[in-house]
Amino acid sequence: MSITLHINGRDEDVRAASTDSLRDALRDAGYVSVRFGSHSGETGAAAVLLDGRLVSADTLLAGQAVGHTIETIEGLSPGVGTLHPIQQAFIDAGAIQSGYSTPAMILAAKALLDRNPNPTEAEVRDALSGVLCRETGYLRPVLAVLRAAAILRGEEPPPGVDPEVVNAGYLVTAFPVDEDGDSERDVPEPPDPPAHGVFGPTTDTQTHTVLVLHSNTGPETKVVGKAETKVDAVKLAKGNPAFVDDIEMRGMLYARLLTSPHAHARIVEIDDREARAIPGVRAIVHCGNVARVKYASGGQSYPNPPPHDQVSFDTKVRYVGDRVAAVAADTPAIAEEAMRRIHVTYELLPAVFDVEEAVADGAPVIHDEADTTGIHDAAHNIVHHIMAEKGSVQQGFAEADHVFEHTYYVHQVQQAPIEPHIAISWWDADERLVIRTSTQVPFHVRRMVAPLLGLPVSRIRVIKPRIGGGFGAKQEMLIEDIVGHLTIATGRPVRLELTRAEEFHSSRTRHPELITYKTGVMADGTLHSMEMRVLGNTGAYGTHGLTVLTVSGLRGLSSYNCEHRRFDCRVVYTLSLIHI
Repeated sequence: MSITLHINGRDEDVRAASTDSLRDALRDAGYVSVRFGSHSGETGAAAVLLDGRLVSADTLLAGQAVGHTIETIEGLSPGVGTLHPIQQAFIDAGAIQSGYSTPAMILAAKALLDRNPNPTEAEVRDALSGVLCRETGYLRPVLAVLRAAAILRGEEPPPGVDPEVVNAGYLVTAFPVDEDGDSERDVPEPPDPPAHGVFGPTTDTQTHTVLVLHSNTGPETKVVGKAETKVDAVKLAKGNPAFVDDIEMRGMLYARLLTSPHAHARIVEIDDREARAIPGVRAIVHCGNVARVKYASGGQSYPNPPPHDQVSFDTKVRYVGDRVAAVAADTPAIAEEAMRRIHVTYELLPAVFDVEEAVADGAPVIHDEADTTGIHDAAHNIVHHIMAEKGSVQQGFAEADHVFEHTYYVHQVQQAPIEPHIAISWWDADERLVIRTSTQVPFHVRRMVAPLLGLPVSRIRVIKPRIGGGFGAKQEMLIEDIVGHLTIATGRPVRLELTRAEEFHSSRTRHPELITYKTGVMADGTLHSMEMRVLGNTGAYGTHGLTVLTVSGLRGLSSYNCEHRRFDCRVVYTLSLIHI
């Protein structure tokens, strides 16, 4: 089935149904700048111009775009070696970090400048507000749009956005402070920002709000302090292929994951016969047909810290979203249907989600398997016990004039990079397994995935192209073994991309911590004794539990010098609803 869309000035027959999303239709037609961010449009990464208006291709059906004019960034500067002034301004202002959302930002800027060639800074910020950028922020993009606006008007760009100045210094905005020295609600609203981004010293005598551009006044250097263009800035500003999904593979299969609906259960039986009978299903992998090889998935230096408490597909699930099986099929729809036709029989087990309950006597044992070694106290769900002391905190508290003790809870956080976890694997001409993946740790991935797939490291190549944000969420071997198993089973390229929902319940999050902090202080204000007791929640698997919680102690007790210090941390398994 195909439909005709008017894209970048010409009619084009696109292989898509009217009910497909416009994003999928455009990407299938080769417009890779229209990038996935969510199925409901919140991120703005899939923005296009429809009759000159910025819209989300995530939420627009392909059929709704028929008869309308569609513009993508590929049409902004067609041909090699050409750049639109807005694209050039983004490069000059250093307004590109990962570049994943840059095409959408540039289109938002074009829509604004087409209708308003002389916008204020506030109007630029409003125009960009529909595109969520987790890496670059908005200072440099705002400067870039103001610069492009001046150039398009035939004027000299404002001095505050000159690339030589922007790259050699930095902008600092002081918080408004009133005469009482605070920034409470009694402070009047700060003055409006200067028009057209002309940044310089401005002062309000009531609130003492200062906006100053500080330039580099250090010694002359060859590179440091000089304006340098990002080496791949042109590729990112033009929306050229740069990310995992921006390639085409002949005969590629599409994978979907079947995940657990239960927090804690044993898998009694997996019946995949009905799913395998569906035309177009090429492989199904699960605990019944994949070798049980223990590993730890955290992206650590060799050797990975213990315990090695994971396998590709286990006979037990330990959180809602834990992997059960994976399907590779000719189309995403077939893979989805096959996933629904895999019948799993579970034996439900008692669950525990709270760290204090998890370490109590009689709590459900999360890792009761016989082949996991290196757990500090499996019967009490304690993965690691980290203890360090300098001096004697007991003596320090006895000597202190004042002792304070408070308990704090640091909650769980999902990093939510705009680009989800995605991996594509295939056999190359030398019969090496190639895995192209959105990871921050390609060499760790290669080392960890090799034994799971039964291949030597020399027969595996991991490619890490540009990633659309990571923030630590991609410092793990998360889905690469799955596509590897499926490529080995089928002999064909396999693509697996997590949905936004799966990102929240099946990928990496920050560790919640229950922290009791006790401090002994002398009468003159000198710190004399500090103790930090932590229950760290590492979820169902150890992964980064040892290193992250060790860093908590290092940071929590090293900010200020003190004679007596102690760190006492237990890293705890729980059956958290979200993987940690």
